[in-house]
Amino acid sequence: MALKMARKMWILTGLLILFLLLSTSSCLVPEESSAMIDADGDGWSNAQERTAGTDPNKVDTDDDGYWDPHDPNPLDPNIPVDKGLPKPAPGETVTPTPTPTPPAAPTEPATTTVTPAVTPEEAAKELRKVQDAVEVMMRNNNLTRFAHPVKVPTNDMRRFPDASTKHGSAGTGYVLFLHDWDGDGSPDTNYIHCSNTKGTYICDEYGNVTQVTVGYE
Repeated sequence: MALKMARKMWILTGLLILFLLLSTSSCLVPEESSAMIDADGDGWSNAQERTAGTDPNKVDTDDDGYWDPHDPNPLDPNIPVDKGLPKPAPGETVTPTPTPTPPAAPTEPATTTVTPAVTPEEAAKELRKVQDAVEVMMRNNNLTRFAHPVKVPTNDMRRFPDASTKHGSAGTGYVLFLHDWDGDGSPDTNYIHCSNTKGTYICDEYGNVTQVTVGYE
């Protein structure tokens, strides 16, 4: 009798161990992660977009002119904006006017401030920002080419990359800054958060951007 009970206990113990092994192994199957994928190229990954409730395939979910990562509330288009112009993007600082230092003696020349040159890293970052903005605008407007691409170097994003092309009957052209997306004659969309860049750029008909100067040469 005791032998039968012992056998039953061993069988039950073995089944319990087998069950635990199968349960543990099922939890070890790796899952594919898309945490690093950024479908719309706005700087937020698809995972971050899902957390914020924004559209991973749209750089400006609420269509208020602010890219999602730069929008205080990317789901609320009713954000007060000074005269319709966007606020500076994070990382873009305004250089304050230096306070002049009075000369130590009447014969001393006034002190002059020399603005440092843009580093290669900053220039490359700005070029990438301009190129990305052009690509997003072409995708949003279903463009495959520009009729009148900018071939004279400019840093005015209100004229870049194809200011001669009208969007709709009264548009202001396909421009990165204050773009008239719906063609009603009033700018309503920004693809870049600055009216003027440090460097100058040209663009070919397919949207390929070339940085001509980096700024402060």
